[in-house]
Amino acid sequence: MRKKRLMELKPLKVMNRHIADAKKTEISLSPLEKQRGEPGKYRMYCRAAVEKGILKVYLFAVTDIEENINFPRYRLFISRKERRFITYDEKLKKWRKALLESILWDVRINLGNIYVNGCDTKVIQKYLKTMQPAIRALEEFQANIRKEQRIRHDKKLTDSWDQVMKTISGLPKNWIGWVSKYGITEHYIFYKYQKNGATEGYCTYCKKHVPIRSPKYNQKGRCNVCGQPITFRSVGKSGRFCTKWYRVYLIQRRRKTSGFVLRIFHARTWYKKGGYTDCETTCHEEQRRIFSANGEEISNFVYDLFKQREMRWISCRSSWYYTCCDSQYKGMVYPYTLSDLSRHELKETGLREYALGQKKIDPGKYLYLWKTYPVLEQIVKTGLFQLVDDVLDHRAADAIKRKGRKPTEFLSVDKKEFRRLRDMNGGVKELKWLQLEKSTGKTIGDEEICWMVKEEFEPNDLKFVLDQMSICQIRYYLVKQSEKSGDDISHVLQMWNDYLSMAKRLGMDIHDSIIYRTRDLQLRNKEAVLKIEEMKRGIRRRELEEKYVGFQKHLIDLKEKYEFSDGEYQVIAPKSIDDILYEGDTLHHCVNKTDTYFDRIVSKESYILFLREKRIRKYRFIHWKLNQMEPSGKNVRNLTVKIRTLIR
Repeated sequence: MRKKRLMELKPLKVMNRHIADAKKTEISLSPLEKQRGEPGKYRMYCRAAVEKGILKVYLFAVTDIEENINFPRYRLFISRKERRFITYDEKLKKWRKALLESILWDVRINLGNIYVNGCDTKVIQKYLKTMQPAIRALEEFQANIRKEQRIRHDKKLTDSWDQVMKTISGLPKNWIGWVSKYGITEHYIFYKYQKNGATEGYCTYCKKHVPIRSPKYNQKGRCNVCGQPITFRSVGKSGRFCTKWYRVYLIQRRRKTSGFVLRIFHARTWYKKGGYTDCETTCHEEQRRIFSANGEEISNFVYDLFKQREMRWISCRSSWYYTCCDSQYKGMVYPYTLSDLSRHELKETGLREYALGQKKIDPGKYLYLWKTYPVLEQIVKTGLFQLVDDVLDHRAADAIKRKGRKPTEFLSVDKKEFRRLRDMNGGVKELKWLQLEKSTGKTIGDEEICWMVKEEFEPNDLKFVLDQMSICQIRYYLVKQSEKSGDDISHVLQMWNDYLSMAKRLGMDIHDSIIYRTRDLQLRNKEAVLKIEEMKRGIRRRELEEKYVGFQKHLIDLKEKYEFSDGEYQVIAPKSIDDILYEGDTLHHCVNKTDTYFDRIVSKESYILFLREKRIRKYRFIHWKLNQMEPSGKNVRNLTVKIRTLIR
């Protein structure tokens, strides 16, 4: 469609009879429309005709006709043969490729506000080969063309994705059977209720009837034949139910090209009411990760909605979750394709050994970190699966070297310590203790290592005392102090660390066994806290004495003037700066933390007095301001009426 020729087509006009017909078919206005002052329901008149194979649709605004403007507001041209449409905006004087609905939305006109008479409707329906109302037919035709345009625009991209998908092989023949038995680890024994207890049930793992004894509904147990964990379910009580979703993995070699694909599925099993032998396993594939022959990730595809049009495989970025540690991505790996791949593409990865040894794994995350830690292969093949899990969970960055020829080299241990690590199937926590043994030359027993790991202690947690005591002595001391104080081991360790830190500040010899291995740790810790507070008060006292020379004289005057007793209570004046500082610490207020009150005492603006109860000598605090007595402090809310009367 050439724009110049389109403008040369015969114009259409709105006749008076069209306007009259429109007014006859108008629906009465709603109250809201009347409030807006709209002149009528129809805001545009439509005329249509076919000329030279082109459908021309002219839209006239009602306001233009009332002002004797006979030109159409919009001219829509449609070519069914070329599958194209274009609109000329008479007001803006430009061509527009937008949908008619979008153009009218700009001027706040709904498609329902356009009047089309019967003759013009038949013209539009005949040209577009539809029986839809005229405006609806135009809308559908434009939407279909726009959809085709988007498909053509995306075809180059989607064709490249489809070429990659053609290299993916089909599912193995026994795939669903393997998923229902091994991929989904939730199995049941169904039994029929009997008065004296059922003696036989159907195991969904064995796929046969097995002997049972006194089962209870939803009771956990193990099958006597296969030994698998199961849940007992009564046939009479069980309705239709399903297992939770399980993640399963399939690794396959790509067809007609090099490399392999990691396919990720979600699966679950549905059990029918009474038909427990006829269960249905559903398996949905959600992701495909493409790898090169050397284990390098090439691309990632997910099955999702593409541009709100269709469900298909879409290329996207690599999974973000490979940088975090989460068990939700672990699942069973189909084992029968790994044997051949482990001799070629997966030869240097150790993935097959890890999948067979740990059962539930995340192979994508393993391959991702294998590129960073090539030593993972050697760790797996030595049987240290717990250490592999720690590496995958990003807990071993400071304990393992990323490259090395031998396990003893990249683990920083000798052969004897490596054998001990393998015997206990140790992880990074056990490895750090063995590394400490090698660096210090002091033997650490397996029992001590297991105890430290159980309490979640690392060598750095004990560095404050490692030079003075052995691991065995530290363990014995922590257990003994925990039993004496009643606190847990971790709290005792923190208190021990705090105590030695304060002892060092107090100038004590922390290398003396009487100090660092004190008999009553809790008591010595409290004493150290009091000494630290006393030391702080001494520093504060010296600061105040230097600033307020002769302050002691003001306190003597205060004692002579305000001290008194009524038999049950007594008011005492402070004898020194230390008394004020100590009172402030005891009652937890700001008197000892600011110079304001000391300035007021010197200027005789206010005074500080202590209220005591003679019998139990509770601490009270009074802030005397000029002629008004104002009590303050942590016990001020507990003051009785008698005390308040005494203050006044």
